[in-house]
Amino acid sequence: MNKGQVQRRHVFFVSGFDPKGAAHYHRLYRTQAALQGTVTHTVYEVSDRKQGDNGNAVWTVRSGDTETVYEYVRWDDIVRAHWPRGAWQVLMRSVRVYGLLLTMPKLLRKVGGVAGRTLVSLFYPAVYWLGVVLVAMAAAACGAWLVGLWMPSLGGSAWLAAGLAASVVLAAGWQWEKSLHTSWLLRIFGFADLHARGQVPELSQRWDRLAEGIEQALLRPETDEVLLVGFSVGSMGAVSAAARTAKRCADVPKALSKLSVLTLGHCIPLFALMPKAHALRNELACVGVNPHLFWVDCSSPSDWGSFALVDPVALCVKGQAVNPRAMTSPRFHTLFDAATYAVLKKDKRRMHLQYLMAGQLPGSYDFFSWTAGAQSLRQRGLQPVVS
Repeated sequence: MNKGQVQRRHVFFVSGFDPKGAAHYHRLYRTQAALQGTVTHTVYEVSDRKQGDNGNAVWTVRSGDTETVYEYVRWDDIVRAHWPRGAWQVLMRSVRVYGLLLTMPKLLRKVGGVAGRTLVSLFYPAVYWLGVVLVAMAAAACGAWLVGLWMPSLGGSAWLAAGLAASVVLAAGWQWEKSLHTSWLLRIFGFADLHARGQVPELSQRWDRLAEGIEQALLRPETDEVLLVGFSVGSMGAVSAAARTAKRCADVPKALSKLSVLTLGHCIPLFALMPKAHALRNELACVGVNPHLFWVDCSSPSDWGSFALVDPVALCVKGQAVNPRAMTSPRFHTLFDAATYAVLKKDKRRMHLQYLMAGQLPGSYDFFSWTAGAQSLRQRGLQPVVS
């Protein structure tokens, strides 16, 4: 073990807006670490999952002389509690969110100027479902017209034909939606609105508990690095927890020198730009100006669900900031051969999850080396890239 390399690390992983819990993410980490190990000729020994005292799930990862405590931060129960199960609930929340967005044209232009693809992703669920409804209405009218043309004596059947034609189109639209994941995006948009309006108080309590756990890990002398990872919507949680940790460590700011924050596929502006998200913007500003914190974002332009290479501090709050230290890209296209990557790019959900998965080829981005290898995030010297 070379001097300065990590021997003991504690990772706190905050997942996205996903009702699946610790078992899913433990299984994903174990299987993908094994696959990545075959690519980079690295052995990752991933232990069984255990329940922590704070309700989180914990497992260990050993790679060479480095041992990592990997802690899955539970908030999937909160996701399930705010996961609309019926189409009507999803629709009502979506109408409110889109109505709110349409009252903010200046903000939309600002976002479109720096994250055009993400703006398209923001509106494509609405455009998709509006298109499905319009096609269903056209099919209904066409069905009724054909019955009236061919069988004028069956006047009542025209309504039946109209209803049947519309039902077929709506059913097809619903089936196609499963590959587009529009309902998943609409649920996230609705949750962002609830969060901004302070209607998820239990989430703030969860971030307080996470900050307490991070502080305890920082104060352990045997721990070389504490790594806070926020994936997707979890990037918002990582910012909140980092700000609260900094507040808890105000009397011992040097303790923060062991803390690094890594956001993957971040969508922080979706939450922070909501008109009433004052608390989150304050936390974002706090993390942005804290010189003791070290924050790197890694988000891919091929991931339309993220604000890739967009500085959330610069976009959402005013003033100068030192964080994020780098807005970088995993350059997913370098981790696969051309044919495989062409297939992967067609699956938007998979591209969003790729941050947590193995590549086909070795490259500069390696989630498992970053979270379980001998180098700390600060030692990697990550630099901004544009593709």
